[in-house]
Amino acid sequence: MQEARRQFRRPWGAASVAIYAARNLHLWRSMISRSVAVPLLLAVCIAGCRAEEDRPAAARAPSSRTFHAAVEAALPAVVYIQVEARTPAGMGGLLPQVPRLPGEHAEVPPSMGAGSGVLVSEDGYVLTSDHVVQQADRVTVMLHDRRRFEARVVARDPSTDVAVVKIDGRNLPVARLGNSDDLVLGEWVLALGSPLGLQFSVTAGVVSAVGRTIGILDSVADGSTPTAPLEHFIQTDAAINPGNSGGPLVNLDGEVVGINTAIASPTGFYSGYGFAVPINLARRVAADLIRYGEVRRAYLGVLLSNVDPADAMVYDLEAAQGAEVVSVQQGSPAERAGLQLGDVIVRAAGQDVGTVSDLQAILAEQKPGTATRLDVIRYGRRLQLTVELGLIRSGITPEPPPPLEGPIKVGFSVAVRDGRLVVVAVRPYSAAARAGVRPGQVILSVNREPVGSVDDFVRAVRTGDEDALSLIVRDPAIGRHIINYELRP
Repeated sequence: MQEARRQFRRPWGAASVAIYAARNLHLWRSMISRSVAVPLLLAVCIAGCRAEEDRPAAARAPSSRTFHAAVEAALPAVVYIQVEARTPAGMGGLLPQVPRLPGEHAEVPPSMGAGSGVLVSEDGYVLTSDHVVQQADRVTVMLHDRRRFEARVVARDPSTDVAVVKIDGRNLPVARLGNSDDLVLGEWVLALGSPLGLQFSVTAGVVSAVGRTIGILDSVADGSTPTAPLEHFIQTDAAINPGNSGGPLVNLDGEVVGINTAIASPTGFYSGYGFAVPINLARRVAADLIRYGEVRRAYLGVLLSNVDPADAMVYDLEAAQGAEVVSVQQGSPAERAGLQLGDVIVRAAGQDVGTVSDLQAILAEQKPGTATRLDVIRYGRRLQLTVELGLIRSGITPEPPPPLEGPIKVGFSVAVRDGRLVVVAVRPYSAAARAGVRPGQVILSVNREPVGSVDDFVRAVRTGDEDALSLIVRDPAIGRHIINYELRP
């Protein structure tokens, strides 16, 4: 009887409680009448139902409704980012190059990159990956409701692969940010974004590992080395492909727990594993980029290595865990605190250190100038050292983009050829090009006004809608059709 009562205290689902109670009803019948047993069994089942409802979404067995609710909560704040660059765009997922058009300048046309991002403020701050926008001349952001905005890169940090982009808006949808420290292996997560140009897609998987270091931040596209690269990635088997970069990794409560940044693949496409920057790190980096235009991180001044079994034997460690000090920078906070070669840091700021990545993540949460306690094992002897952390700066504030050249407002130029008004050139990757305006098309009307000359064209553009253009054209390949698009500055 006592054993039965103990087992009912476990947080089972209602169905499990009912099955157990039914199979063991004879235990209750030996002490109470049937008239009492049935109401008591019902009460136990009701209590089980309530306990199941009270459990957080991440702890319940997921259903299609659970996934749908998470997507509904997160997707409105996800954005599609298009990048125009005069040098090859980053790893966000390149679109096919367009051949140079007749009448264009001889200079190399800009390339186009695409990635994802997530809105983190109602006034238009967007969190994305550094490599999506690192060489951007111009950035266009499209919201889930299909509104488009010209954007500017506020600042970016190659050492964490985090960047902040700003659009001008108010009352925009904002993502809920979760706590990446609460993630557990096997927990369901969703990757949202626009992989391979497939806008606003969703894939599902689990957290495969945390605290991963994969060496992807050792250099950036221009060949330079970031300042103190910091990798502490979430690993997931949710499908991530080029174009997902910068998009959110979301838990089943609809909270952003990471920013998708990389994949492990011999082909450049999804092969089973993707990586995301933990949102706790990305959030702190973004706050610094917005406030200072750079990231201000705590600085220790050592080179570190993960402890292997040989190190554990040499340093008389109980297990191959910790961050081994292999070099100490002269005059650094570490040297002033007394750290020596061969010291193994096993705790920092009250948190266990299993790997170098763990220590980096802990220090990233500390403010420069903070007095931080380190637990060190020095050849079997445990020591406690206090280090006053220094300051290291990383991050880039981009220069203003160069001025646009060629046809700007409408995105293409026209001329009269053989008595017809013809498109002669289209600015690469402009809104007109994206909408389908092509050289050789005959312009029949602009904003529902028939046109036959350049003067007619200019007049119809000036008197029409300032925000959009409506064309009826005759295309050599498909005949007469309509093209509508927004006018971009």
